[in-house]
Amino acid sequence: MPKNEHCVVTDSEICRWIGKDCKDCYIKDIKDDSDALKTLSDFKVTISLLPESFDSLQSEECRFCKGEPRKREGYANIDIAHSEPESKRGMFFGIGKKVRQRIGSLLPLSISICGECRRTLRMAEAIKWMSILLLGAAALGICFIPAVNENPIMPYVVVLVGILIGYVAGKIISSAYVNKKSAVTRFNVFDIPVCKEMRDGGWFTVQDEGAVSRFIFTKKPLIKRFADVGIALEKKDNT
Repeated sequence: MPKNEHCVVTDSEICRWIGKDCKDCYIKDIKDDSDALKTLSDFKVTISLLPESFDSLQSEECRFCKGEPRKREGYANIDIAHSEPESKRGMFFGIGKKVRQRIGSLLPLSISICGECRRTLRMAEAIKWMSILLLGAAALGICFIPAVNENPIMPYVVVLVGILIGYVAGKIISSAYVNKKSAVTRFNVFDIPVCKEMRDGGWFTVQDEGAVSRFIFTKKPLIKRFADVGIALEKKDNT
């Protein structure tokens, strides 16, 4: 017996993935059956682009540890995208000649992380801001020197120079910190073997391509495991 005989995608992969009562499912807002089937087709393309080991990103052990992995204490989340399936929209604010979009699939990753790696990743980003704040505050203190503040322009110059020096110093110190810790911690999402396989298959990060990926840390994952909803990922033939 189908879950909903009036829905063209009932009991399909996307139906299981959404996992909601029919009244709460966004597919019901798609009036045209062909559009609903196109949504299902696009979803199938997206999951076909994932490696068989994708669910292992949410293992019981940290995926960021190099060497012996520690126990998972939470998740590091980041959005990644792929150019497939093909997506087109109007060139000017959705109007006019349709052009292919850079992003066809958009998927959040929730990757198991231990407390130590989480602190290390946070510190790599915090160093930059701490350097800017400290040198910016020092520059602000210099502005109270009479020889400086007697010129109405000089305090602004001093503060801007202090912030600039703090920015540059922060990047240098953060880079040194990352180099030191990279022996035991993976800083870039594509340093993780499963994610590297995805990058080789055309996946890319949406927000940045730097040496240190920007993650959002949570206690619970933001994405389901495909195996948990009965969707089998196929093994890729890399020959």
